[in-house]
Amino acid sequence: MTNHIKADVGIATVTAQGIKFNGRLYTNSAVIKKKWFVLAREEGEWKIPVVYLHNYYEAIIIISLKHQEVSLATWFNVRDLNLKEVEHYHKKLNQLKELKKNTTEQIN
Repeated sequence: MTNHIKADVGIATVTAQGIKFNGRLYTNSAVIKKKWFVLAREEGEWKIPVVYLHNYYEAIIIISLKHQEVSLATWFNVRDLNLKEVEHYHKKLNQLKELKKNTTEQIN
């Protein structure tokens, strides 16, 4: 007897808080690095296709031709978090990455 994994394609929304899909928020380091959440806050939300497994909510595969990104995004539970705190976290993380980049450029 063979077990089949059932995958499907859906549409998620990139927002300032994260990638929203089926009532959950997802993220990963690549989209944070590329400042998707900052762009969504500044320029507006946009839709992207995702591949997901039925009855498995821990991760989705995000696909963006515009941003040349295909990667795994993991679910994060925001029940205990304020969405403003999540936005603040993304902003601070991007500021640290920018500081690292500028410092590295100055050293070289």
